[in-house]
Amino acid sequence: MPHGLISVLIPIAVIVLAIITKRIIPCLIVGILLGGIALEGGNIVSGIIAAADHIIKSAASKESIYIIFFLFLFGALAEIIKVAGGIKGFVKLTEKSVKTERGALAAIWAVTPVTFIDCCFHDIAAGTIAKALVKKVDGNKKRLAFVLNVTSCLLIIIIPFGTTYVGYIMGLITSALSKADISGYAYQLYLRSIPYNFYSIVMIVISILVIIFNFGFNKEVKTEEQDSEFAKEHGLDEANEQCTFAESVAPRPFNLILPLAFLIVSTFFLLWLTGKSYGGGFGNALIHADFEKSIFISSLISVVVTAIYYLIQKMPLKEIETHFLSGGGEMIPPIVILILSWGLASIVANLGFVEFATGFVRHIPLFLLPVAIYLIGCFVSYFMGTAWGTWALLMPMAVPLAVSTGSSLALVIGAVLAGGALGDNASPLGETAVLSATIAEVPVMEHVKSQLPFCLTGVIISAALFIIFSLI
Repeated sequence: MPHGLISVLIPIAVIVLAIITKRIIPCLIVGILLGGIALEGGNIVSGIIAAADHIIKSAASKESIYIIFFLFLFGALAEIIKVAGGIKGFVKLTEKSVKTERGALAAIWAVTPVTFIDCCFHDIAAGTIAKALVKKVDGNKKRLAFVLNVTSCLLIIIIPFGTTYVGYIMGLITSALSKADISGYAYQLYLRSIPYNFYSIVMIVISILVIIFNFGFNKEVKTEEQDSEFAKEHGLDEANEQCTFAESVAPRPFNLILPLAFLIVSTFFLLWLTGKSYGGGFGNALIHADFEKSIFISSLISVVVTAIYYLIQKMPLKEIETHFLSGGGEMIPPIVILILSWGLASIVANLGFVEFATGFVRHIPLFLLPVAIYLIGCFVSYFMGTAWGTWALLMPMAVPLAVSTGSSLALVIGAVLAGGALGDNASPLGETAVLSATIAEVPVMEHVKSQLPFCLTGVIISAALFIIFSLI
């Protein structure tokens, strides 16, 4: 069987198995092992070794290590804040203004202006606050996961400055333009492509409508026993996380506000510090900043400063240490899924996934080129679970193809970005989908299935818009 066909069948098998078993990690392991064996021509021993190599190589990059440690530290920080009464205090502070699920979900948008620099950062920071408010009003966790998901990836993708996406996308566009013998104006092209990122824009509109009209997402009524079982399974058993000190102190909103404020300020400072050598002011520094390094260091400093702040309030060091470890431990499941997803994406790419999926592009009518690239991007990103990986695979092919056919560069780049965005948003292997579900305390497959009708609607509307704008 050709490698290209195998590269399609393996991620499909992983998705189907995950839907049937509702266990993503074992399914990812099976997919990685099968992919490794396929790469080695059916040799089982060599295949297992190859699979292990791909996992290690994909997780051992500097960017991946920063993300892994950032997630652990952020989970630890959120837990320390919670046990010190910060979240309870903030909820009490907002009780008068937030009395409905609509208000609780709107809080996600309210904190976005100070959490937009990174999807993981926004997911955890906004999710920590919104989850407490949604629980207070007995809201729908699935709806919370959906809104959190959309604002954590699709909204941030179309913000043209100061995010982890901008520098990465700029690098891809610059490289692709170079391959097409075009120099300069990469950032201008990126700005012009933003209105054509139809999937992100459509899904943002849908999420706003979901908040306003509270439609979709039937609320599942769980027994206390089921809730406890889910919490234990996902490392979220709050019964094991509470302590005498936490139960005896009065809620303190500033125990949440001050640590988050310090985290945000320190993050922006480090983004400026790591990008200032490029000159051009604060905005240009944010574009060229070392994002992964900055958010890791800021979260590390924030944990230390927050611990000192709580020690001054007579919180025992033992309690801080205990909840640092338990909070970081809560992020182990999504970290493991991310590492395995990176490994699977690496294997699938080596098997020729993109070449197989894009082989027919040159034989379609010119006006269908953008929508074809978009749909291929949707297909690739959904089964690989990565926007960044999809962009890296498709951008070098799409830009030269647009130049050679005389198609709109901005429209084609928008198609690549829109197609890749689907993976993080809708795939059960996607970074943001996994994080959003974990934070909202919804099983990943339930989150994926509950938002699927909205995602499919977004895909269909976006495809139609790409055809329409190609004809204009």
